[in-house]
Amino acid sequence: MAEHKIKFGTLHPDGTVTDEREITKEDVRRCPFFILVPEHYREDGTCRCDDPTHVEMRDWEYVWSEERQRWEG
Repeated sequence: MAEHKIKFGTLHPDGTVTDEREITKEDVRRCPFFILVPEHYREDGTCRCDDPTHVEMRDWEYVWSEERQRWEG
């Protein structure tokens, strides 16, 4: 059975698509917050909920937990 993928990209007015990226449905399901933003995922498919330098999480109102070494909502 084929692996289900989610395709992201930038659609331009002329119909062209750039900055294409695919992540698997399973990668998204493994994220504790089910975040659907391609930049939230590393090339290996793991999410960046455990990355303190992923400061966009703070912009999304998550808080870094030193104790758990991950972002929490």
